Amino acid sequence: MSKTLEKGINILTLFTEEKPSWRLDELAIETDIPKPTLHRFLKTFTDLGVLKRPYVQSGGQLVLSDHYLLGNKLIELGAIAANSIEIRSLAIPYMKRLQQKFDLAVQLIVLDETDGLYIEKIESLKPVLLYTRVGRRAPLYAGACSRILLSFQSEEKINEVLQKPRKKYASGTPVTDKEINELIEFGQNNGYAYSVSELEEGTVSIAVPIFNSDRKVEYSISIAGIESLLPQEKINTFLEGLWETAALISTELGYSMPYPYGV
Repeated sequence: MSKTLEKGINILTLFTEEKPSWRLDELAIETDIPKPTLHRFLKTFTDLGVLKRPYVQSGGQLVLSDHYLLGNKLIELGAIAANSIEIRSLAIPYMKRLQQKFDLAVQLIVLDETDGLYIEKIESLKPVLLYTRVGRRAPLYAGACSRILLSFQSEEKINEVLQKPRKKYASGTPVTDKEINELIEFGQNNGYAYSVSELEEGTVSIAVPIFNSDRKVEYSISIAGIESLLPQEKINTFLEGLWETAALISTELGYSMPYPYGV
């Protein structure tokens, strides 16, 4: 039964942002599971609402597509999981205050293996196209919010991230060991990360670490917007507000030391 469950979960993890739709034959090739067995998995998932097959037009009639998508049950479970993350309820009031102070998007991210996972976002009143949204991932080497997490991880974790393949998301994405190591060191020494066109062209982000009760960094908070709103020469205008917010959230999480940055 555990092997069957493992196979089922592995099937679901193939549905990604890059490939949200799969056919039976594609899944059979990807998983090496015989088609009859795979069909039983897909039928069970569809019956439970975990997967769905949308209707499409064919010959003037609506027929079931041969493509499978993630179903509404996972949306429901995802919302429950998101609401169960304690830091979200702690952080939202502080994030709203930060958004009102600067009128910029505010994001909260959590460390998840070798990625950062966006778990909360407060939009600006003048929203712009950003890479970030709740539930989206970013590699720890790219984007201020992810990279400030990496700056406070162990050498072992940093090496693990550096050993993985890297993708050039936009013109400013750092991809060489030298670039990434210099940015990691900068974050360690200065308590913030600054990114320009790293995940989305023309966007800028400033991020700072959040400490937990064990004095470790599992979360970070950032503000983001278009480049003209967050020029590098005005970083200090935003840093005190970010550090103050991160310090308050850190205290809520049980961090008992003085926040090491800012006033």
